[in-house]
Amino acid sequence: MFVTLGVLFEVAATMVGTTGKQLVSYSGKVECKMRARTCKISGLLLTTLLGPLLDMAAYAFAPQAIIAPLNGLDIVWNTCSAPYTLGERLRCRHIIGSTLVFFGAMLTSLLGPHHAQQETMEWMYDTFVSMTFVSYLIVFASCVLVLSVILITRPKGVGDKARGVALALMAGGIAGNMYFISAGLGLLRTSADTGDWSAWATWIPYPVLLGGILVAVTNIPFMTKALQEYEAIFVVTLFEGSHITVACVSGTWVLGELDGQPTAQSIVYFVCVLIIVAGLLVIQSTAAGADKTPRFENRPLSDMRSLNRGFRAMPPPNKGPEEVGAGDRMAPPTQASNHTTQTSCVSHDNGVVLWAGSLSGIGSATFASPQESESGDTSDETSDTCPEDGDDDNASVIAELA
Repeated sequence: MFVTLGVLFEVAATMVGTTGKQLVSYSGKVECKMRARTCKISGLLLTTLLGPLLDMAAYAFAPQAIIAPLNGLDIVWNTCSAPYTLGERLRCRHIIGSTLVFFGAMLTSLLGPHHAQQETMEWMYDTFVSMTFVSYLIVFASCVLVLSVILITRPKGVGDKARGVALALMAGGIAGNMYFISAGLGLLRTSADTGDWSAWATWIPYPVLLGGILVAVTNIPFMTKALQEYEAIFVVTLFEGSHITVACVSGTWVLGELDGQPTAQSIVYFVCVLIIVAGLLVIQSTAAGADKTPRFENRPLSDMRSLNRGFRAMPPPNKGPEEVGAGDRMAPPTQASNHTTQTSCVSHDNGVVLWAGSLSGIGSATFASPQESESGDTSDETSDTCPEDGDDDNASVIAELA
């Protein structure tokens, strides 16, 4: 009965967590600052308050080795909904990787222990004051150090794949250390069932609970940064897979939840964990589309002005010559026609951004490399390029095309 209740709490937690993560991801796509802030705050409240409360309730009633793999449901909810809620493209490898993670999670949940152990003060002391726990901390700290080096050395804000993987794995790895919460809430449940609260008169429960709070808080900055820089499908799947793997390993290593299980069953359990890792490797191979770096193609230049800070804003398509600043140079107009279009360009260190559209202001943007700009072969419809600009302001140009 208690195990079933814990499973239901965890299913609800995955739904809430998916909603919160997608709200945070959506905030990075919204131009309206007020709306973006509202989405971000709402998402953080769901992921840092309601979700963890449901998680803690689940870990209080069921073993960690069963509850942790159920986080794979978060991947399923996110993979199924992100293309509709966030407009993200679902690739074949997303589906394959998510399927592997999901089935690996389900099998580990089925093969895990289905009995709740009795947490006592003596059990907690033997668990956290031991060489087994110290050895786990050394291994985990080494993994965190490697990921930290990657985050320090890889470039920011350019959609770097290694940085995205490191951010998601760091957040998921930290969050996966649920043994603190599992042990603390287990002791609380035991005290409530037996009426013996003497364990709380000792020092050991409080560092354990403090560790649970630190785990819950310290993963948030990494997850938030990852969701704002990369697509939710890419980040959430890596986060949850890493969370599941670390939780399964730590539950076995630190809490000894598989002790007493048949050897064959324990082996199959870890094979399923490897299936989860295989799913992660498939998902992280989807480098294309993993970042949120805006593209130049098919965007009005008004949407890209934030990308070209440091350049003088171009005049709008319907701006007359008399309205152009003295620092802007005008290209000679060509022969006019009944259907007049205009093109404007802003020079960029790596090329030229061209805007072409009608006088109504509806158009699109393309990105021309320096070689294309010099040859004038940017498109069939727009052959004008930005003239050489001698000043540092990168002045705008307007040319009327027939």
